[in-house]
Amino acid sequence: MAKRRGDQNGRFCRYGAWYLSRVHREFCAEIEGVKEGRDTEAVHRMRVASRRLRAGLPLFSRCFSKKVYQKVSRGVRRITSDLGDARDLDVQIGYLEGLIEGLRVDDGPEVRGCMAILSRKRELRDALQPKVIADCVRLEEKEIPALLEEEIGAWDIPDGPPHRLPSRGFPMKRSGRAIQKKIEKLLSYAQSVRDPDAAEAHHAMRIAAKRLRYVIEVYAPLYRNELKPILKRLKALQEILGNLHDCDVWIMELQDTLQRREDQSTDRDPELEAGMAFILKDRRKARAAHYLALKEEWEALTASGLFSDLIGIVSSSTKQACRSSSFTPR
Repeated sequence: MAKRRGDQNGRFCRYGAWYLSRVHREFCAEIEGVKEGRDTEAVHRMRVASRRLRAGLPLFSRCFSKKVYQKVSRGVRRITSDLGDARDLDVQIGYLEGLIEGLRVDDGPEVRGCMAILSRKRELRDALQPKVIADCVRLEEKEIPALLEEEIGAWDIPDGPPHRLPSRGFPMKRSGRAIQKKIEKLLSYAQSVRDPDAAEAHHAMRIAAKRLRYVIEVYAPLYRNELKPILKRLKALQEILGNLHDCDVWIMELQDTLQRREDQSTDRDPELEAGMAFILKDRRKARAAHYLALKEEWEALTASGLFSDLIGIVSSSTKQACRSSSFTPR
């Protein structure tokens, strides 16, 4: 990290180095497992770590030289995208495997069609693996993990959170502003919860919930244990919205494919289409259930005053920080 003058900025960067060092270790620990391709959870864990890096890096960008920051950000952004594609296919394959397992007693055309779709998804995932491996190799060849480690190592970071954090300026003041901005973005999609057909808005809401959660995770140590219950509730909301989005992806894909096949006069596959129709019906039913869960969870969140409580916590801590000279997390 590029050292700059000023005690406040120095403490700010030491905190950033402490946070990023943890996520950096989580990210690097999964590279070999992802390249081997045997453990789908390695892909999931590395993807989550890459997202946390992407959330944290911009917050501490002033601690990097411009060149290093841009190189690391590009590398992490690229691997996050391909890991996302791989994870999406892993989730779809897992869903199909579970669906087929529950239909084993039936050997009808729907089951055979589902098995054909599963086979195709596996082929797509296998075809994607070389790209995932190449991105991991490129990441190492460009020395992005090593470069990030070197930048982080430029600061003296303790084993735990820095014991004395700046109260005037960063991190308390900026953490409050960053969190409130993400809250406002999430709340801007509140109206879409009333509309079961607002798939695009629900997807955007999922992204907003994810970004709010990741930003809170960056700053959570500054607030003792006050944000832990809120993080738990946000994770539940994000999971519901994620399930909703997974269903929407299936529904859109299957509707489009079935429509194209209906427009064809030849090369129709009744078993394959039966499988698609079966999955489409199942995903529509699941989506309806997930939408109801979203409505219930959102109503519970707003009724509990979670967002106003969160704003109150960060605002109070910011004011307190401005009145004192130091802040010591437990």
